[in-house]
Amino acid sequence: MKKILVMEDDEILNAGLCYNIQKKEMLPVSVYSIKDAKEKLKKETFDLILLDVNLPDGNGFDFAKEAMPKYNTPFIFLTAHNLEEEIIKGLQLGADDYIVKPFSIKVVMEKYKWY
Repeated sequence: MKKILVMEDDEILNAGLCYNIQKKEMLPVSVYSIKDAKEKLKKETFDLILLDVNLPDGNGFDFAKEAMPKYNTPFIFLTAHNLEEEIIKGLQLGADDYIVKPFSIKVVMEKYKWY
């Protein structure tokens, strides 16, 4: 079973993503901060990380730059940061995609039929 780490501090959006991931018969693991994500990544491996840029204890861009090379896990930014230079920065950091909020969870789930 594929395991997806959902790094999103908006509890409603996080729950919606997790619900839809479960419907696709995958296992979502929910975290709300960079600290929690680092703890999970020390103990578990994931097939994909959904990563918000604005997290209560730091910046998703910084997390991606620091942590993602260590784990070699595909990741997708889900963020309200919609400036062209931010999108380019996210992709240059190695993101497999950069999805700007607001977005349709159903469209995201359909787009990635899923890893």
